[in-house]
Amino acid sequence: MAITSDGTQAFGVDSPLTINSVVYVAEGLTFNFTGSRADINDSNGEPLGSTVIPGRVEVSGTLQLATSSTANDVRGQTFVLSGTRADGTYLLVDCSEAQSQGDYAKVSFNGYKKIN
Repeated sequence: MAITSDGTQAFGVDSPLTINSVVYVAEGLTFNFTGSRADINDSNGEPLGSTVIPGRVEVSGTLQLATSSTANDVRGQTFVLSGTRADGTYLLVDCSEAQSQGDYAKVSFNGYKKIN
């Protein structure tokens, strides 16, 4: 029996994502909460203290394409997450070429949480 690639086999581990009115299944999203350390020195260059400055929230993952005709170039598109520590709107910066896995096709992507 052949598998029908209609996007209803949600084998991913995260909720479906809607990107540009198309529903994709996320096969795992990884979030990186970036930051940097700022050191504070006195006039002699001796350290007085340091603090952490929060940076961007970055995301990477893999999307299952609903059908073979589903757009696989998701660069510049956005999706919204809610109900998690990583709530917000994410802008997708880059994506891979679609890869077939049997009757399924998927793309990997990277992006970041929009600030405004």
